[in-house]
Amino acid sequence: MDKDFIISIQELLLGRGRNAEFDQTDPKRIKLIKHSGAVLANSIISDEYEGCPIYELYRNNYNKFVQWQGEQDKAMFENIDYIVVFIAEEGYQCRFVGVFKNYKDLGPSEKGLELFDIKEVGGFERLKNLVVINWGTSRKFAQGWHNDKEVIRIEQKSNKEGVPVFTRYEDVVLSYEQLKVVVSDKDWQSKLECLNCVYVILDKENGKQYVGVTYKDRKSGEKNGILWRWTQYAKSAHGDDKELVALLNKEGLTYAERNFQWSILETLPLNVTPKVAIDRESLYKEKLGTRLHGYNDN
Repeated sequence: MDKDFIISIQELLLGRGRNAEFDQTDPKRIKLIKHSGAVLANSIISDEYEGCPIYELYRNNYNKFVQWQGEQDKAMFENIDYIVVFIAEEGYQCRFVGVFKNYKDLGPSEKGLELFDIKEVGGFERLKNLVVINWGTSRKFAQGWHNDKEVIRIEQKSNKEGVPVFTRYEDVVLSYEQLKVVVSDKDWQSKLECLNCVYVILDKENGKQYVGVTYKDRKSGEKNGILWRWTQYAKSAHGDDKELVALLNKEGLTYAERNFQWSILETLPLNVTPKVAIDRESLYKEKLGTRLHGYNDN
């Protein structure tokens, strides 16, 4: 049966001269690995990192992530030369974080699992952290190379200062860490201060959403434009929105750092009237059900 997508992760990585040794490897000796969840109590790094989300471990302590990754059941990496590694995101989406070589079995760990000498290999830097695939409905975190995985998108790199590349308002998807960066970047500021918008904050942990709108409130004297409102979120993550304040008071700011995501649903003119802006906001609240099933309380 013909495939219904443009390219698979297998076609993107293998046989393109990115890494000659990887290209020559028997596909039966390559595994796809999806990491999700948090560090468990039986891990060799659990004394320091038990309960730490895997994505956070990868982002903040790469060396510990590699150490943690090399601890598996013996059968998992036996006769496996390479693992192609992804970190789970929302839904069935997973982000490519590198190709790692299995150099040797180091024997059992003090926690009872097997330790493998796993190290990342070069050649895939241009794709690392930018390629997102559809893992599919399978709950297996390890699969054979023969399981084709559709590439959903290949994102653009940030610039050298770590600022995400602005393409279109419709393409804006920002983590909390990225939001804090873009509201201080001159190029992004020029884009965000010239329009208003209806926006949504997604909680990736539970799927709940908060819909908001920006406009000039003559009573309060607030400036209009997306930039002013999103700068308030950059300062606190909750922007004084009642339900988000309650959530972060309970869970802490790190919850927003792990799970909050800002997107633009619709752009509005800079001179949009409050009534029109609020009407558009109400429409999206109704469409997305954020009053009953999200974080909007009105």
